[in-house]
Amino acid sequence: MPRLLHYSDIENVYDDPVRVGRLAGAIRSRSGADAVVCGSGDNTSPGVLALIERGRQALDLFRAIDADVETFGNHDFDYGPAAARGVVADAPQTWVAANVFDANGDRFAAEHVTPTTIREVDGVRLGFFGVTDPATPSLNPMAGELVFTDPYDAAEAAVADLRDRGVDHVIALSHLGGGDDELAHRVDVDVILGGHVHAERDERVAGARLLRPGANGHVIFEVEIGSDADGGIDVTRHETAQAPVAEDVVDALEGRIDAAGLDEVVTTLEEPIDRSEETVFGGECRIGNFVADAYRWSLDAD
Repeated sequence: MPRLLHYSDIENVYDDPVRVGRLAGAIRSRSGADAVVCGSGDNTSPGVLALIERGRQALDLFRAIDADVETFGNHDFDYGPAAARGVVADAPQTWVAANVFDANGDRFAAEHVTPTTIREVDGVRLGFFGVTDPATPSLNPMAGELVFTDPYDAAEAAVADLRDRGVDHVIALSHLGGGDDELAHRVDVDVILGGHVHAERDERVAGARLLRPGANGHVIFEVEIGSDADGGIDVTRHETAQAPVAEDVVDALEGRIDAAGLDEVVTTLEEPIDRSEETVFGGECRIGNFVADAYRWSLDAD
């Protein structure tokens, strides 16, 4: 039976090559001819190394895990559309985006990006489409020249196309976050592989299995899909902390870090800085003061 291996919101983990190596090892150890490796956005940025590499450090991971399908998150445009096009052109996976367009109305990076794609695995036809948060330009000014249309209208058109083409199951790659519930109610999908919101989720909503593995590569989901149209969907959660390390990924990322001169420890602290959501969104905190002081130092501001 077909399996989906789902990761999302890797973000700044590239600054810790061993953690990326464990993520790659977790995916590799469960991959195979019956598996489709899926990403649901924010897997190229942000981060210190990503800032230097303009998202291209993600290619080391994508190639190592032989990624199959991916959609865009808001952070995948952190370095502008041209940089995103370059990553997409050199990445091994098929990028699906049903609601992302250039300002002139053309589909974004149309030579490399498609609204839908179909994979046949073990005789089962799986249809994939991707949707991205339409608020992306307000979340990320670097995406300001792009147009993000209504994701639900785009999803309805994509699903209708895939059903007309005779797929057995439809899988949404979604970077809508909280919008995944409406997506489940609006369109006829079997699985929603979500992202954007960093809290894990595994629920059934309006007949769809809705999944989010959380952020920073701590967890991947393995989704087994029944072999017929009414087949069941089984999900297994895998933590990556104890996964085998893909040393080739570690070596590649460490090489980028060394080349960028990011291997020097500037200072250490006696106590860790709390970056929990409760602290960060609760008002003034140490991490907020640290970032503000860094801006003041960098810009010689009062």
